[in-house]
Amino acid sequence: MTGQGLDSAEAQDLVRRGIEASAYTRAMGTRLRAFGPGRVEIELDLRPDLTQHHGQAHGAVIAYLADTVSAWAAASVAGDVVTAEYKINFLTAGRGETLWARGEVLRAGRRQVVVRADVYACAHEEDTLVVTALATVAPVGPAAERS
Repeated sequence: MTGQGLDSAEAQDLVRRGIEASAYTRAMGTRLRAFGPGRVEIELDLRPDLTQHHGQAHGAVIAYLADTVSAWAAASVAGDVVTAEYKINFLTAGRGETLWARGEVLRAGRRQVVVRADVYACAHEEDTLVVTALATVAPVGPAAERS
């Protein structure tokens, strides 16, 4: 994909496939924050129903962001994809008003795309790195079937 920015046809297609086609993603309140080939940012509001008993972001919510941003970054260069695996390192508690994540493609091949994802908590306009993850994402669909 060659488009840049949130208004590009590629970004709009990613939103259509990633948000509009996924009830879970809509329920989470996920928004596309930044878009470019191989680099995507998403965000969501850290609502009380997304926290655990200590009042911080639930680990599953943080992992969802790492997984989703990895897949979307991979999709920005490889089309339709699914996550094959990811490894996640929790660095600190996620506290704040919003959580946001950045996915960056490290290497895109025909059979797999390797992506680094970082998840941040934003509290009072200050970002804290909460998680770093490494994901392997597999292209699916017509292009992947040819290889």
